[in-house]
Amino acid sequence: MVKILAKYKMLIATLGLLLLVVTLGWIMVTQLTTKEVRLIVDGQVSKCETQSYTVDEFLEEKEIHLVKEDSLSPKADTTITDGTEVKIIKSLPFTLQADGKERELRALPQTIGEALEQYDVEVGEADKVTPSLSEPLTAGTEIVINRITTGTEEVLVDTDFKTKTTGDGSLPAGTSKVVQKGRKGQDRVTYEITYSDGEEISRKEIKRETVTKPKTKVVAKSTRGMIAGAEYTKKFTVKAYSYCVKGTTASGTTAREGVIAVDPSVIPLGTKVYVEGYGFATAEDTGGNIKGNTIDVYKNTESECLNWGVRNVTIYILSD
Repeated sequence: MVKILAKYKMLIATLGLLLLVVTLGWIMVTQLTTKEVRLIVDGQVSKCETQSYTVDEFLEEKEIHLVKEDSLSPKADTTITDGTEVKIIKSLPFTLQADGKERELRALPQTIGEALEQYDVEVGEADKVTPSLSEPLTAGTEIVINRITTGTEEVLVDTDFKTKTTGDGSLPAGTSKVVQKGRKGQDRVTYEITYSDGEEISRKEIKRETVTKPKTKVVAKSTRGMIAGAEYTKKFTVKAYSYCVKGTTASGTTAREGVIAVDPSVIPLGTKVYVEGYGFATAEDTGGNIKGNTIDVYKNTESECLNWGVRNVTIYILSD
């Protein structure tokens, strides 16, 4: 029994030694044998001859240095055989500015959105990303993320008062006076404010409530004017005829230059007027045909009356 066990042990030892010799021999053959490798770097294909045993040794032999973000297929510890294809995709350096920090990062060629997802960078729906998320990542790309947020603010704002102008015939021509002082009102306004990285970039009014109504300013302005150096209280258009019959007027005065006949219901007798194209006059006479906005101006001769004819003129009612 002891002899049998000794034989088995010797057999196992012999087989182990043979396996070691075979393995070492195979390694030596592999190491010493030249193999062809198909190398693909960023899509560029080249064929290389090597005696390297693993992919890692092959990269070292070809002085190809990789960083952790690069892609390598197959793995670095893979044994190289004739016809092995080694594929490398180089990562791209880029800068990320977000949340008050700047980071130097690398990622494989992809979209900017995918690169940000790789680093678990969250982008809100309102955030502004430059360049856009759908743009392809290129070497040296500067990605800027502006965090867009909104808030509300309630403020009290003054509101201007309106000014109302009224006519006042008692005021001297060209003058006015404040009848009622104006006063500003106040509104409570709610704004929606948009911020970019905490800085306000816009605001929009979304609600307004009146706290105090403004008080209208009332200004009385003289309705009087000036004509030929005299002040008038009213003016309107009349149809003007002429007459030259001498005699006594309805007021008991003598008909003469500077007297006009009027409808007393429109222009009371004794009223001082200024007639366009005629001059200063006094309403002292009446006539059967003088009704409404009609007057008769006195002329000294018939020829003057003919020259006057009938015309529409502006008459100014002068101040007392």
